[in-house]
Amino acid sequence: MVAVALRGRRLLMWQDDAAGLLREEMGALLSLVTNTGGLYERLGEALAQGEHRPEGLVPLAVCDAISGRFEQALPAAAAMRFFRAAADVFDDIEDADSPVSLAARYGPAVAVNVATTLLVLGEKALARFAIRGLAGDIIVRLLDAVNSYHLTACAGQHRDLSAVQGTPLTEEEYLEMTAMKSASEVECAYVIGALVAGARPEMVDLLATIGREHGMAAQIADDIQETVEGTGTLKRKMTLPVIYAFAQADGEARLQLQAAFDARSAGAPDVQRIRQLLFDLGAVHYATLRMEMYRQNAIDALSKIDSLGANTTRLQTMLG
Repeated sequence: MVAVALRGRRLLMWQDDAAGLLREEMGALLSLVTNTGGLYERLGEALAQGEHRPEGLVPLAVCDAISGRFEQALPAAAAMRFFRAAADVFDDIEDADSPVSLAARYGPAVAVNVATTLLVLGEKALARFAIRGLAGDIIVRLLDAVNSYHLTACAGQHRDLSAVQGTPLTEEEYLEMTAMKSASEVECAYVIGALVAGARPEMVDLLATIGREHGMAAQIADDIQETVEGTGTLKRKMTLPVIYAFAQADGEARLQLQAAFDARSAGAPDVQRIRQLLFDLGAVHYATLRMEMYRQNAIDALSKIDSLGANTTRLQTMLG
C-alpha cells in the first residue's frame, strides 16, 4: 500500500510538471490568435472543459516511457487538447442539450467559429515539430495518424446522430460506436506519443492496442458515473448500463425505461427511480465488469511493452 501511494504521489508531481509545460506550449499557440470580439476568451472557455482530463497527458507519458524524455512530445499533446476541445464544442452544437455550452451562451455561429479555430490550432501545433527538428517522414506519419483516427471518430459520430431517438442500441452497436468515437481518440494519443519517441513498429502496434482498450474502459467509466449521478438519465443517453437494462427488463420495468429514455416523452425522467432500477437490474454491476475487462486487457498489453525495454510506471498508474 505504501508503494502504491508513493507511486501515486510521484505521478501527481509529474502530471503537475507536464501540465505546466503543456500550458506554456498551448499558450504560445494561442498567442497567435487575433483577439477580435473576445475570440481568445471563448477559446479559453472551450479548453477549460477538458483541462483536467488525465488522458490529455498520454502522449507525454508514452514518449517518456520509450525515450526517457517527454518534452519532445509537447506539440502532440497540445494538438490533442485542441482537437478534443473542438470536438466537445461540435458535440454540444449537435446535441443541443447543454445550457452552459458555448452554443447556448453565444449562439451556434460563434461556437462553430471557435471549434474551427481550435482545429487550426491543432494543425499548427503539429507543424511545430518541424522547428523542433523531428524528421519529416515522422511528421507525415503523425499527420496521417491524427487525421485517420479523427476520420474514424467522425464516422462514429455520424452513426450516433443517425440512430433513431428512443430506440435502444444493441450492446454490439454501442461498443462499435464507442470504439470509433471515444476509444479512437485515446488510441491516437498513445500512437502519436510512440511515433514522436521513435518507437519500433511492434511497440507502436502494442501501444495502439493499449490505447484502444484504455479508451473503451474510460468511456464505460464515464457511463457508470453518469448513471450514478443521474446526468445521463436527464439527457436520456443510451449508455452501456441503460442498454444492458433494456436487454434485461420486461413488464413495468421496461415501460419505465422506455418512458425515461424516449426523447419524445414529456417532462424530465425520475432520476432516482431510474438509478435504482438500473442497480436492481444489475446494469451498473455489468458495466463495471466490462470496464474492468478492458482495463485488464490494457494492463496485459502494457506488460509486453515492459519486456521491450520501456519504463511504463506512469502509464500503469494512469490505467489504475
